[in-house]
Amino acid sequence: MNAQMIREEISFKSDVNLKGTMLIPDLGMLSYPAIVFLPGSGQLNRDGSTPKGKFKFNLYADLAELCTSLGFVTFRYDKRGVGESEGDFHTAGLSDAMNDAEAALDLLANHPKVDPNKLIIAGHSEGCMVGTALNARRPAAGLILLSGGGETLREALDFQRKVTFKELAQKKGFQGFIIKTFNTLEKGEKQAQSTYQKMLTSDKDVVKTMGFIKMPAKYFREHFALNIEEALAKATCPVLAISGSKDWQTNPKNLKRVEEFVQGEYETHVIENMDHGLKVQLTPISPTTYKKDYLKTIGQPLHPEAVKHLTAWLNRYL
Repeated sequence: MNAQMIREEISFKSDVNLKGTMLIPDLGMLSYPAIVFLPGSGQLNRDGSTPKGKFKFNLYADLAELCTSLGFVTFRYDKRGVGESEGDFHTAGLSDAMNDAEAALDLLANHPKVDPNKLIIAGHSEGCMVGTALNARRPAAGLILLSGGGETLREALDFQRKVTFKELAQKKGFQGFIIKTFNTLEKGEKQAQSTYQKMLTSDKDVVKTMGFIKMPAKYFREHFALNIEEALAKATCPVLAISGSKDWQTNPKNLKRVEEFVQGEYETHVIENMDHGLKVQLTPISPTTYKKDYLKTIGQPLHPEAVKHLTAWLNRYL
């Protein structure tokens, strides 16, 4: 089904004013199922890009257009403190992200073109964690987890460091000599654990490490307290979880938790040669070159296997 689309720029309120974009199929129906997209970590706008800089991935804009073409209302919004949304990005925690997402669900549930009984939560990366926790609090009709299903923030960060340290440990020449001589990997891990401890024992929203680096302590405290297995066990709706084999930012092995704990129907896929941004990635993904490799995918279409699985799963709602 290929639908014409109506675009609406929307303002809505959580405890701060947020702004987003809604796409509505123009098929002459009274109402449609709807999807809200929950973004990954960092200062990403509603399109899945950094508002300033060169990372113009447009991932969420591409996903929204795909899903609306299938007959779904889609809604994506700027995170608080990003783009046109108000609020402070640096002091926001998991609870704020969940409250903002729930406000977006309220908006959809009350929109005249949306069937309130068919609301789907779709999270990408950190949005998988937010979406899983939100669904446990406010059950949806469906849950989509892209590049991060079944994983916590701490596990994702630990996985990234492990992969990075493993690659650095294999360095040859002068760089390898420096790493081995000065034990920089051990010092790096010790510094990471020290930073964790400082944030977890603080009651402030933001703390400084090394005297000047600001760290979002509330964000880390709330994420580290999330029990992802308990949240998944409250999922009675259909769940689709997709990750890529070329994703070094999250561990696809954690999709096993979706299969183990979700109470409703579930479907999981690990797609070969797909990276964290759902794009085809043929180069050996590396923590030291991933930014360069990601930049090469800008403007490229979504991985066809991801499109195939997402389309087939969503068509069940129609």
